Amino acid sequence: MTVGIVDHGIFADAWSIPELRALFDDRAQIAGWIEVMAVLAETEAEFGLIPEAAAEALSAACRGVAPDEALLQEVREDFQRSNHSLLGLIRALQRRCPGDSGEWLCYGATVQDITDSHTARVLLRTAEILRAQLRAIAEALAGLARLHRNTPLCGRTHGQPGLPITFGFKAAGWLDEILRHQARLERVIPVLGTAQLAGGVGSLSSFGDEAIALQARFCQRLGLMPPAISWTASRDRLADWLNLLALMTATADRIGHEVYNLQRPEIGELSEGFVAGTVGSITMPQKRNPEISEHLGTLARSVRHQAAFMLESLVHDHERDGRSWKGEWAILPPACLATGKALHLLRHLLEGLNVCEERMLHNLAATRGFVYAERVMLALAPHLGKQSAHALVYRVAMAATERGEGLLEALLAEPEVREPLGAERLRRLFDPADSTGRCAEMVDRVLAAMTVEAPQ
Repeated sequence: MTVGIVDHGIFADAWSIPELRALFDDRAQIAGWIEVMAVLAETEAEFGLIPEAAAEALSAACRGVAPDEALLQEVREDFQRSNHSLLGLIRALQRRCPGDSGEWLCYGATVQDITDSHTARVLLRTAEILRAQLRAIAEALAGLARLHRNTPLCGRTHGQPGLPITFGFKAAGWLDEILRHQARLERVIPVLGTAQLAGGVGSLSSFGDEAIALQARFCQRLGLMPPAISWTASRDRLADWLNLLALMTATADRIGHEVYNLQRPEIGELSEGFVAGTVGSITMPQKRNPEISEHLGTLARSVRHQAAFMLESLVHDHERDGRSWKGEWAILPPACLATGKALHLLRHLLEGLNVCEERMLHNLAATRGFVYAERVMLALAPHLGKQSAHALVYRVAMAATERGEGLLEALLAEPEVREPLGAERLRRLFDPADSTGRCAEMVDRVLAAMTVEAPQ
């Protein structure tokens, strides 16, 4: 029986991806904790803090332990008796260590030293997976932006037609956001990769005279950075990470929401690629729902909730606070899993996206020319003044709307417009290919920025 959707026997793949589940499942967690304890013993022996022979014996025993169901059950039962996060595992390992070598497990260390260091290693691996996903998404968006650099599209504000843009401009806007996430990820990786070795209250008092050097060696062995100061109660590193996950998934949600709306049959400008066998409804056989776009919203909402939860956990009492710290155990795994799934889905959505240029042109024409009102106003401004030009075009547009008339027709019939501009120039102002401003140039700038390779 499972209690979480991310490890549900049927629905797990809708909320996570296998490579991330492999990092966060309970067996991987136990194996990671055991590895950190083994490295700690080896490092302490190197500095003469515990007997070398004992360290060799217990580290060999630890690395020979498989985190199988028997071990998990043993640890689970001990936790129920002791209500201590790590003691059950320590006792289980001690029973597997030869002689009295198990007496030296976690010498001077506290639970957070083990769990925070393991978490840092897992988050670095998670960041590598997300980095690859962002790179693939950026490539898909660059392809769309390049291909549709000059494809006219109705730009909309407040849900209504505004001015012509290009679809490449829209895709490049999404790409620009993804590029910023890539930069944010590179900045946060060194922050994430900080180990914890602090002792009971963070003072390193239990690690001897060479505690600082021992700490640095322990971190090096784990492939992590040593902290400048213990961070048992300072959790902003993790809040920074959760906020980045919320930003990434919000971008995925924004793109998905746009596809969701533009896939409406009455608009029909974009649509998700259809996979044979996909069923949209058990009552309406004809349905082809934007399932990916919808699910991006679901995943993003979940991550935003976890990010808010993490911000609540920033406030600790004194040097350690179980209320806040243990909350992270419920926050980090689902947020990382949902983000990985969201980026996986976003890549799939973009690589299979159907772009209907004909519908884009059709919808521009369906505005009956009202999307060109600003161009007319600005052309009139040198003759009448901007405010007067606005008032004139507004009056003509409102009247044309009431009569069900196109804007060009109404403007041609208005002497105050026709005489200063002329009929031929007026008609040229309604050319969609010449009305997208500097969209194409901005696409080029974003594509040029993408050529600067992100750090690997």
